[in-house]
Amino acid sequence: MNVWKTVLFIFCVLCGLALICVVLPKGGIKIGNSTLEWPSLKESLTPGTTESTADVDEALQARINALRDAKQKEFDEFCSENPARIYLPDNDTTYLDAFFEALDNAGKKPVRILHYGDSQLECDRMTADLREHFQSKFGGGGVGMVPAVQPIATYTLGQSVSPALRHYCAYGSPEFRAGHWRYGPMASMSRVDGSASFSFTARGDDKFPHCQEFQKVSVAIKGSGALSVRAADSTYQLASKIEADSALRIFTATLKRPTNRATLTVSGNMDIYGIMLDGKSGVAMDNIPMRGCSGIMFTSIDRKSFAPFFKQQNIGLIILQYGGNSVPYLKGPQSISTYTDQVRKQIALFRTVAPKARILFIGPSDMATSIGGRMQTYPHLSEVIDSLRTAVNGEGAAYWDMQGAMGGNGSMVQWVKARPALAGTDYIHFTPRGAEQISQILYDTFLLYYKFYCFRKNES
Repeated sequence: MNVWKTVLFIFCVLCGLALICVVLPKGGIKIGNSTLEWPSLKESLTPGTTESTADVDEALQARINALRDAKQKEFDEFCSENPARIYLPDNDTTYLDAFFEALDNAGKKPVRILHYGDSQLECDRMTADLREHFQSKFGGGGVGMVPAVQPIATYTLGQSVSPALRHYCAYGSPEFRAGHWRYGPMASMSRVDGSASFSFTARGDDKFPHCQEFQKVSVAIKGSGALSVRAADSTYQLASKIEADSALRIFTATLKRPTNRATLTVSGNMDIYGIMLDGKSGVAMDNIPMRGCSGIMFTSIDRKSFAPFFKQQNIGLIILQYGGNSVPYLKGPQSISTYTDQVRKQIALFRTVAPKARILFIGPSDMATSIGGRMQTYPHLSEVIDSLRTAVNGEGAAYWDMQGAMGGNGSMVQWVKARPALAGTDYIHFTPRGAEQISQILYDTFLLYYKFYCFRKNES
């Protein structure tokens, strides 16, 4: 048989079948007790699109539900078992959602993170690593807010002031007090009577590329005078004539392009509470270390020098990292309770001045002391951590157990013995490498909660 005859035969057969599909009634033809049915032409041309489609959709939805349940189970197990988990108030898994939403919108509306703490944060330790992670993922630049006079040099910013000014603070030795409690959001300030020049040079190496440039310079002050900044070959007038006022005010200049250097000139009579070197958008993160501080003096600061800052800035997260300086002196239930009650009052203050911000309290790291000639974890450290967590969660804030994330009791000794060392031989402070490690754990924990937030948002 010729090929064309074969093709013609097949064509005729198909046409005949199609004709049957068209002419046969939809309900079929009854023949005795039986019914002869034939698929419609549409069903013949698109087989499996009726009942089979529903079956496929149902199976696919079942797989999606199984994946969602597995994801939920994985997150629930982390939140209930992992030592690096964040203890959320009332176990509310949505507590950090407002912060994560602010991060998602940081490209349009810059968001600020304040990292308060004790000497573990000096030199921009921990904060620099966290800042780089957040800015790398959500945008941003610069080192954030710094004091007018930096008492401890950082490895991310070089700064100087002429003439020399004093640095006053609400913590530490009484010799550093200003004679009043107008210390502002950094719990420190410097006084200018006349004129002064402040120079800044970002010096983050390849490890911290995002802090190497900034495009906004802001100054938080109380008083009167004038402010200008020289950067990127241009001079910007932040304020030519500031009238005296009793409350904190913020003046900002947005530069034409990002830069790594700036010089701020101040003239008049004013208290300077902080200078912010930020990106034009994205995340700004402030490093605020307080040597010797237990973190319970914020409620003593004059509200007019403190509260306006939080109202004027878009604060997404406030981190309070304290407890280590108190551990050696807390010997029993009464002293521990007294300290944690004071911590609750500080959290209540921050919730009042920054109601939209989320608050994370980071408890003390593992700390070791000589007991019977052997370095061991401080005897009451576990009780301090438990009491802090209860107090913090009870006040509506989140808690992160840094000791648990390190490895629990005895971990500080192991961190000191590590090579290269992760902690110093005082068995209290991290080395730069140790600070990087603990910051990585904390950021990875944040990232897990953020991913679960995105998962829940996409499900809704």
